[in-house]
Amino acid sequence: MATFEEYLVNQQNNDGVQFTWNMWPHSRIDSQRLVVPLTCFFTPLKERPSTEVSQPPLEYDPVLCQKASCKAILNPLCVVDFRAKIWMCPFCNNRNPFPAHYAAIAENNQPPELYPQFTTIEYTLRKATTMSPIFVFVVDTCMTTEELKSLKECLQTALSLLPADALVGLITFGRMVQLHELNTQGISRSYVFK
Repeated sequence: MATFEEYLVNQQNNDGVQFTWNMWPHSRIDSQRLVVPLTCFFTPLKERPSTEVSQPPLEYDPVLCQKASCKAILNPLCVVDFRAKIWMCPFCNNRNPFPAHYAAIAENNQPPELYPQFTTIEYTLRKATTMSPIFVFVVDTCMTTEELKSLKECLQTALSLLPADALVGLITFGRMVQLHELNTQGISRSYVFK
């Protein structure tokens, strides 16, 4: 049996997900006491190791938590009651029924969302997207002048390849964190945080 640290490193290498903490705060007071806020660094489209079995994209919409303020997605960390055909959301503890097309679900007949080795799943959504695509660039400005110049050129190239209707944001951080709103004329607004 691997240690918890080995498990976390394995999941990070497999899924490209890294958290600042290994547990969610249990209460609002616990979350206010955190020195480092709970954050997630996610690498989308991370290539899986060649030794891992890859999951093809699922051709249906994800199963969402029914609580209006949550909308978490069914995943291997959810508690599932196969007899009652319900699952419990790990974020809000809401009990959710499975949709009708999951009628045959059982312990020996689980959907791909519940396989422990597939903690990251890609969906091909059936509904047409109603929003423009959103891209947020996060840039560390603590680097040399040559690196910044090279980064600027790379960002300009990336921006030129984005769709015309894309919404684009830029977050820069060094001594301060700056959130920039971008438009076709440049930076329209900038917010500065400590």
